[in-house]
Parts: sequence; structure tokens; C-alpha cells
Amino acid sequence: MKRNLIVFTLLAVTVIPLLVWLLLHRRVDTKKIVDNLHLQFEDISFISLDYQADGQNRFGLNTNTVSGVLHVGNDENTVKYNFLADPYTAEIMEITVQ
Repeated sequence: MKRNLIVFTLLAVTVIPLLVWLLLHRRVDTKKIVDNLHLQFEDISFISLDYQADGQNRFGLNTNTVSGVLHVGNDENTVKYNFLADPYTAEIMEITVQ
């Protein structure tokens, strides 16, 4: 019984901090964000991404987001959009016309 308690304590002390560290240092997947934008729009001429590490207060939560600018169309018919995306799931959260 005492051996099981020691093993459980050692696992909890090593595994839980490792999991927390991995969650805090996840990689931002910008390729998936660009791919999702290409799925939603055709004739994209320019995409600019800006990762905000300090976070924003959106919907009552302090979150990290990727914001950016998207240009769709030719030189004379270019429509500019601002967008927000989740950096880890690559979900496009908001798109607005500039």
C-alpha cells in the first residue's frame, strides 16, 4: 500500500507539471489558418498574420489570437478583410470587411 502511494505521488509530481508545460507551449499552426482561409475565399492575393502573445479579452475570456489582413481580388477590385483565428485549432473566429 505504501509503495503504491509513493509511485502515485511520483507520477503526479512529474506528469502533471509536464502536461501543463506542454499545454502552455503548444505550437501555433499558421499553415492550417492559411488553408482555412483558402477554403473560405477564392482569388486570395495577400494574407498577413499577426500573433498576439499577450492575449485579448474576447467573450469574457482572456485568449491568445492570431489576427490578420486578407486581400481578395485583383488590384482594382481588391476587397480587404480583417480576421481573428484561434492559434491552436486554426478556427477562423471572426471576419470583417476593412
